[in-house]
This record gives sequence, C-alpha cells and structure tokens, in this order.
Amino acid sequence: MYRLLIVDDEEFTANGIKASVNWSKFGIIHVSVANNARQAKEKFSEHPFDMMICDIEMPQGSGLELYEWVREEHPWTECVFLTCHADFQYAKKAIQLRSFEYLLKPAPPEELEQVMTEMIKKISIDRKSSSLVIERFWQDVLQQVILSRPDKIMEAIGKHNIPYTSRMKFLPILIGIQHWKKELSARDAQNMEYALTNALEELVIHQVAAVHIVRVKANQLLAVFSSEHAIEASGEKFRKELIKRCGLFIETCNRYFYCHLSCYIGQPSEIHGVRDMVENLVALRKNQVNAIDRVVLIDEKMANETPFPMPPMRIWSELIKQGDKKKVMAESQDFLESLKRIEGLNSKSLQQFYLSFLQMVLHTLQQKGLYTDDILADQFAPERISSAAESVKNLQDWVTDVLEFAMTSIEALGSNETVVEKIKRYISANIDQEMSRQYIADYIGLSPDHIVKLFKKETGLSISEYILKERIDLAKELLAKSETSISNVALAVGFASFSYFSTLFKKEVLMTPQEYRKRFSSRL
Repeated sequence: MYRLLIVDDEEFTANGIKASVNWSKFGIIHVSVANNARQAKEKFSEHPFDMMICDIEMPQGSGLELYEWVREEHPWTECVFLTCHADFQYAKKAIQLRSFEYLLKPAPPEELEQVMTEMIKKISIDRKSSSLVIERFWQDVLQQVILSRPDKIMEAIGKHNIPYTSRMKFLPILIGIQHWKKELSARDAQNMEYALTNALEELVIHQVAAVHIVRVKANQLLAVFSSEHAIEASGEKFRKELIKRCGLFIETCNRYFYCHLSCYIGQPSEIHGVRDMVENLVALRKNQVNAIDRVVLIDEKMANETPFPMPPMRIWSELIKQGDKKKVMAESQDFLESLKRIEGLNSKSLQQFYLSFLQMVLHTLQQKGLYTDDILADQFAPERISSAAESVKNLQDWVTDVLEFAMTSIEALGSNETVVEKIKRYISANIDQEMSRQYIADYIGLSPDHIVKLFKKETGLSISEYILKERIDLAKELLAKSETSISNVALAVGFASFSYFSTLFKKEVLMTPQEYRKRFSSRL
C-alpha cells in the first residue's frame, strides 16, 4: 500500500492529475494535493509519502528545492518531476537529486501510468531489499553488535544507507506469542508466523507510519515505528489508534491463526534508546505472564509481583513411585491451572517451579533405580527453561511431557521388554508402512527426543539408520528366497518408489537388487 503527494501551484492542474488516473490499481490508497512547497512540507509532517509528483516552477520555492528537502528528511520518497520547459539545468538538477523521472507538461495519463508502474516496481524491490537490511540493523542493535551510542548507530546507518535521521523518534511494539491453540510442526509454525507478520502489517501498521518488523526470536516480533513528527504530533490520538489496531490484531490472531498473544507498546525514544526500551518491554512481558490477549502499555500500572506457595512435591513423588499416573497428572495440572488466576505472576516464579519439579522427578526416578540424567539433561538448558516459563500453558505442556516420560520409564521396570525392544518390535511389525520417530514415540508413550537418545545409546544406531538396515535385510532375504517381483519387494519393505529403493539398496549392498537376486538366489 502506498501514499502519493501531488504538488503543483495551479490547483486545477493538481486536481486534474489526481482525477486522471485510477490510483488504486497501483496500490495507492491515499492521494494528497499541495499547491506550494510550504503546504507540501506540512503534508509530510502529518505522515510520510512513498512518492511525489511535483511541478518545478512554483512560487515560494521550486519543486527542485522541495525535493532537495525531501531527500534530506524522507530519503525513501521517490519523485516524478513535471515542467512546462525542457530546461537542461532543470533536468541536470533532477538527475543529481536522483528523481525517478522528468516529464513535460501536459503528461498524457497513459504516459503517467507507465511511469507509475515502473516506479511502483522500483519501490517494491527497494522495500524488500531495504527491509532485510533494516531488520538486520535492528537485530544488531538489540544484540549489541552495534553499540547503543549515537555515533556508532549513525555510522552504521550511513554505511548501509538506511533512511533514518538523527532527529527521528522510534516507537517499539513487542508482540509476544504465548502459545498456539493446536500442535504445530516447525514448518507450520514458520508459516503461521509469516501469516501473523502479514496480519500485523495490514491491521496495525497500515496507514499509520513508517514501520519495520523485526524477528527478535521464536515467538517474538518487534514492530519499530519511525517518524520525524507523526508519533509526537499525534500524541494521545495516535496512541489510542494504535491500541485499537493492536486489539483488532489480537482478536484476528485468536480467531484465524490459532494463537494467543499480547502486544506491549513502548514510548517514543531516540534511536540510541531503543534497545533499552525493548529490554523494558521484554522484562514487562516476563513479569506479567498471565497478561494474555492484551494490549499492555509500558507506563501502565501492573499488578505487583505475587509469590505463590510451592506445591506438595513429596506427595507427587510418591504418586509417581506408585505409578498413579492419573492422580499425579490431575493434581499437577490443577495446581498449574490455579496459577492462571494470579494477576502478578512472573516468569521467575515459573522458572522456580520448573527447576523444583524437574529435580523432584530426577530424584524419584533415581530412587527407582533409573538414572536418566543424560536424557533429561537438555531440560536444564536456559532456552528450554525460558520457553517453559513464558506462560502457564507452556509449563503445563512441559509437565505433561516429563510425567509421561517418568511414568513410562517406571512402567518399563515391571516388564521384561525394554523400551528399545518395544521400538524394535514396532519397526518389525510396521516395516512396510511409513514410519517416523513421532509415530514410534506415540506408540511407546515417550517424546521423540527421548526415544532417539535411548535408542542411540543402546544400539549405536539412530532410529532411521536401524529402520533402513531392517528394510534392506528383509529385502535381501526376499530377493534371495522368493520369486516376488522386485517392485513388490520394494513395497513389502516400505518403499513406494521402485527407483528410490533401487538407489538405496545399491548404496547399502554395493549392487542392484537385480544383481543381488542373480548372485544369491542360485545358491538356494
């Protein structure tokens, strides 16, 4: 979506240009008219423009002088000059200012439309390229690759030709995704995040100000509004409009994108203060984990931190030892559900619960003779703790996974068949079917990561390596001891594609299936 400003001292001409073209077909949603340089500057102070069609000879300042100011204050604005005179000096100056085109009046509508088509194409390409550069710039600022000092930041801006000036103010909005309503694969989560970004552009930043969206980390986006004037000049009106749009964005994400999130709105600051403002927003989010589906202002008075008593971990430990899965699941989930009613709950409290619960489970398993430190070691990683402590819902999901693992491990003690043996039996029984570690994990009752580590530790092979070995071994036996066609052998060992089966077989056995059958079937 684009904005256009038409500048001509003849009001009739300016309005004629405005009426001569169907601007909406170019994605131009707003067309303004100014009759001199002063009015044009006032229009720019209200909101930025993506492009300008400008007369050159005007009283109160020429179009060339106006665009020279625009290039300094709004360097991303493209310009098409219109003039009645084919003056070489005018054309030379227009080129020096890097204007997009120089047309003679009266410009036919079809010629103007052709120029607009080419200019829109250039703006679109420049936006994509610029967006990547600017996103990387903000990531470097937030990660302190670029120090938060005015001189260092302006040096980076100049180096990468970023259209920011030292006079600009920046307003950050942190979008924190609490959780998705349904299970998503990594690919699905990426696609949904892309959809959220599009919705953010359409519902929040559309027609408001120049904004760039930055991916901070998984489940966190940052929208950075930049403006010379609009943020401060609009004041309370701008903030109310922003709150309204963020609320609509949250409602849309709830309804169509299966997720719960909140928007944390900062305050306008100079560019070297943006990192501190974002850090304050991140801290605000951590300190208010129950602020779900809300628009939260940085200066909003939030509930005081509310500690909560730790649950009866010893009782839960005994329930785990007794194998009372239903009761320990119910009690732990009821306790965590009660946390959602605590207004001032913060991530520090959730992290404390996380570590205490994990230590309890480890100790309980060790008492039962199960030493699983190597399997659960990843649960102590800072990023794993941080993810679980982002919301009570995340913590509930994590507790369910850990209890499932603990109870299954204890149940396996009373069986002559180990977890690895169960995995092998499942693979053998389903050798002709599509298999994945998720399918196997669902059958065993453990998480995919857990079964992968268990299997690798005991067999020295990954699950996928073992499946391939079993399939090739069975294929060799069928080729040597039966007259089944090679294509049916491929199907019998789980390969829908004959060519793929032949390729893998040759790679593993160093001969084709045909060669193997010819060599070994004759020895029966």
